[in-house]
Amino acid sequence: MSTRTVQITKALITAGTLETLRRKDIYVVLILAVLMVLGASTFRFFGVRGLEIFIKDIAFTALGVLTTILTVMIAGRQLPEEMSRRTIYPLLARPITRGQLLFGKWATAFATAGLSFVILAFTMVLVLAGLGILLKPIFVQYLLLKLLGIGWLCAMVVALSVYLTPSANITLSLILAFGSGLFNRLLLMAHWESGLDALWLNLLYGILPHYDFFDMGKKVVYDWAMVPWWVVGAMALYAFVSGAIWLLIGWLKFRKQVIG
Repeated sequence: MSTRTVQITKALITAGTLETLRRKDIYVVLILAVLMVLGASTFRFFGVRGLEIFIKDIAFTALGVLTTILTVMIAGRQLPEEMSRRTIYPLLARPITRGQLLFGKWATAFATAGLSFVILAFTMVLVLAGLGILLKPIFVQYLLLKLLGIGWLCAMVVALSVYLTPSANITLSLILAFGSGLFNRLLLMAHWESGLDALWLNLLYGILPHYDFFDMGKKVVYDWAMVPWWVVGAMALYAFVSGAIWLLIGWLKFRKQVIG
């Protein structure tokens, strides 16, 4: 990556962060964090003895859902808002390529969504600790994989925003994100019926998005031991390669797109 691209990306991330503060998106995250604390206070009133797994399951499910929705909303508006407000024209008038702009918008979405996730995650950790529920070391791997998943999801949403309207993009992205686990289980059932050598099933399984691969929430809930680090490395490679492919798909359309 060239020095010019790094400088442009830093500038876009800074502008995107200031825009997030202006739009008060960070306050939404803080309000959600406060609601998590208030919800946990009810468990403190009734006691949590014997309910540790149940409470952790609720906490990590809520964290996963909120993070996914925030990520899709943040990434889905990066390019469409620049176009609707016509601020994309002065950007492209500068010595910046469309590829650099697309990458910078992905980096902005990833930084903003990643920061929101970290705030919510550590709020949840403090809430659980206040209830006497401590997490195992696998939580570190959960954080790393979730951040990788956020980066991957941002790449998919930003790429789709070039092809679809904002509402269609957000709808399809949420379906792909929340439905990826269900789609994969249905394909595995089809594998069982058709045989593991069915070529079309193998191709479809490889093409479909696998956002669910980045979620280790259940393993944290049930206090699993840490997975081998080569697995985390393999997931990082998958996130990098497939995320780059998504951005390439978006760039192929965006580089020749007539803006107006």
